[in-house]
Amino acid sequence: MKMKRAVKGKARAGRAQAGVFRRRKNFKRLRRMKSSPYDRGYRNGFRAGREGGLPYGFETGVIAFRQPFEGTSIVIPTYNQCELLRQCIESIKQYTPERHEIIVIDNASTDGTADYLKSMTGQLRYRINKTNAGFSGGVNQGLKMACGTTLMVLNNDTVVTKGWLGNLQKCLQSDERFGLVGPVTNYISGEQLVATSYPNIAEMHRFAETFNQSDPQKWQKTARITGFCLLFRRELFERVGFFDEGFEIGNCEDDDFCLRVKLLGAQLVIARDTFIHHVGSVSMKALDSNMGAVYEKNQQFYGRKWGSVPEINAEADAQTAPRRMVQYYPNGVTVKGNNGALYWLRDGIRHPVTAAEQVKLPVTRLSHVDLRGCPVGGAVHADELNRSAGDAPDYYGYRDGTLLQAEEGRTFLLEQGKVRRVISGQALASWGYERRPVVQVDGHLLGALPAGLPILAPVVLQADNL
Repeated sequence: MKMKRAVKGKARAGRAQAGVFRRRKNFKRLRRMKSSPYDRGYRNGFRAGREGGLPYGFETGVIAFRQPFEGTSIVIPTYNQCELLRQCIESIKQYTPERHEIIVIDNASTDGTADYLKSMTGQLRYRINKTNAGFSGGVNQGLKMACGTTLMVLNNDTVVTKGWLGNLQKCLQSDERFGLVGPVTNYISGEQLVATSYPNIAEMHRFAETFNQSDPQKWQKTARITGFCLLFRRELFERVGFFDEGFEIGNCEDDDFCLRVKLLGAQLVIARDTFIHHVGSVSMKALDSNMGAVYEKNQQFYGRKWGSVPEINAEADAQTAPRRMVQYYPNGVTVKGNNGALYWLRDGIRHPVTAAEQVKLPVTRLSHVDLRGCPVGGAVHADELNRSAGDAPDYYGYRDGTLLQAEEGRTFLLEQGKVRRVISGQALASWGYERRPVVQVDGHLLGALPAGLPILAPVVLQADNL
């Protein structure tokens, strides 16, 4: 009997001790929960996404931790420039007191970059790609991992300076119409170039400390910002989407991104009160004789995508109303997301398609960012979609969805009583319109009809996780 009481006593003591342990554990958990949003966001993002591997790191990090932290995600794509990358990261750590996280995407470097990133575990998050995804592909992987309320795309061959991020943030947050903000530098094409004469990095920092005095009078609206350093809000990213991976390696993808941002009614601004150092074109110069071929190929892709560039630029410069990229897509089209699910996109609402294997209509790939911005509606059966293609109403004697072509060769889509210019052959092909019959009409008739927004091609996505 005494033995039984002793056993029960030990059991009660064990349970009491376990209770103390649980209370301590819960207290520690509560204490962790009371830490700052930045600390929570960084810990969660780092734990789930530090190595960017599947199935745990990258995908889980993006899906499981959607709550952004009040700070900036600095995305750095890199390829075979380990020492420059190290210098860039060290400068961020030294001169960025603002809340931030660093995300590095390595495009299959062979110079020890992967080992360096692994040695930085706990100080940044990273993804090591098995193949070179190019600048756009690297940026996109980083943007998908990012948790900040503001997003920064930064070249690996930059050295940031005292006050850099704070000044850029002040500029961006000063006006809701400001979409992209970039600094000035010593090596760049276009309006962001300033004359400098410092002989070394130490002198550069002394120059920058004097230069980087926040001054709204030095904020300049512009038509183009280069992609070596871009700051923008998460809200803008959710409207404009990813960088276009149709641009190989690098070049022109920043021009493409800027043009899309302007079409959304947002402005581009150069913060002339902010200077950072830029070595310049290191990855592109490493291509040697192939550099010209890459640039020419990307220029051709840019032209195929945008058609008459001066015309679309004029439309973008005139745009002031806030828009989403999906408003430049056709209405009533079948689209596919990164998980393979099919949707019918109608009036900004995505309707899941059932019996998707029976769909006979063209299907266009969109990113999860595009689709996530569209509310989910009721499901639509594939048979209903197939039938609806032949049941369109008539407008002005033409069936809704008819392609109309003027004498000069420009093509328009008749959609819900409006004519929408299809800006290029790539836009036609992207939506499966290249085989649709075209009706030749008088240009004066087209000019007299109500005009809708132009129809653009969606971005090309090489990666299947975007």
